[in-house]
Amino acid sequence: MKTPEAHFLTPLKIEQMGPDLWRLLADLVYWSQCLRVSITAPTGFITDLESVPRWIPVAYAVLYGSAHAAGTVHDFLYQTRKIVYRTIARAEADGVLYEAAGAPGPGIEPTAGWKRQLIWSGVRLGGRRAWRTGPERLQILWDRRRTPRVSDPAEQGI
Repeated sequence: MKTPEAHFLTPLKIEQMGPDLWRLLADLVYWSQCLRVSITAPTGFITDLESVPRWIPVAYAVLYGSAHAAGTVHDFLYQTRKIVYRTIARAEADGVLYEAAGAPGPGIEPTAGWKRQLIWSGVRLGGRRAWRTGPERLQILWDRRRTPRVSDPAEQGI
């Protein structure tokens, strides 16, 4: 039996929480062919999407918005460092980013190969700190997701 191609099983449904923070409004489920497992970033998970640095304006202009769903799965893997049955290495998480960026799904278009390569190269070169602090960031952001977001001053009693 042939293994299914990599694809998203659910659409990316998010709400913005801040300048570069987004919260999942529904589970994001991705089938990874390279890991041969479904990966689920749960409702409430907080992500910065594809983590393209703003301090590199050309990269930001070219890449931002091209792999939101893949970036969310990658953030989830960096912060949890595990899939269903085992822990994963950073190189595996980065490989899933490359794979997921090229995967289709409901409302999700595959990213062009050259953009996938740039995104993957960027995380391989600059992702060490994010990998090292991933579990700590997960706890901080998980606590933050429980804090209600109030944007209307009238709702705050001001």
